[in-house]
Amino acid sequence: MHTYFITGTDTDIGKTAITCSLIAKLTEEGFRVGGMKPVAAGCHMEDGFMISDDVKKIIEVSNVDLNINEINTYQFEPPIAPHISFKKYKKEIDMHLIQKHLCSFENKIDYLFIEGVGGYAVPLTENFSTADFIAALDVPVILVVGMKLGCINHALLTVESILNKKQKLSGWVANRIDMHMLAYEENVSFLKEKIKAPCLGEVPYLKDFDPFNASKFLDITKLNDKVDLD
Repeated sequence: MHTYFITGTDTDIGKTAITCSLIAKLTEEGFRVGGMKPVAAGCHMEDGFMISDDVKKIIEVSNVDLNINEINTYQFEPPIAPHISFKKYKKEIDMHLIQKHLCSFENKIDYLFIEGVGGYAVPLTENFSTADFIAALDVPVILVVGMKLGCINHALLTVESILNKKQKLSGWVANRIDMHMLAYEENVSFLKEKIKAPCLGEVPYLKDFDPFNASKFLDITKLNDKVDLD
């Protein structure tokens, strides 16, 4: 099973959109593909389950049966930083449980994309961040850069943090979230020059987002660990 962690330069920059687009891309190639979002905020009750819209989208695009409690171990209703909710509800992250869920996917999934919450440095608990979570899983990272004013600073600082922690950056995606962004091409060109990992694609601003449509703008073969699509 090939596993990747999807992080972003900020919150609300399209991590779920790109996660779903990567899943869509590989399902179209004939692979068994699924996604996880171990920690989710902004959840609501639906059919007896606490669920977030992000998790619903991941389930809908995946082509394997997914147990909601396995792909989304921690659900919180308030749309706030997760470390506040973990403290409020007196919970701790159980990495052994999450690893157990990962192991359960081994024989039924070819590719698994694990979406983080917020950005790379977001604290999950008071002493455990998204960066620590990635380190514990020991999986390569795909960075989603939300293309807007300020994205160069956000992207380069995030890349620096990933590399300083000796984690593998397998690729990044330019996701245009501001259709009116000035000097878009110049910004993308600069990032392609400075980020020493392949750009997997530029996803344009799409008013009615469809992961199968967006997947056309992604080139999964550019991933650093040389994904074999033959």
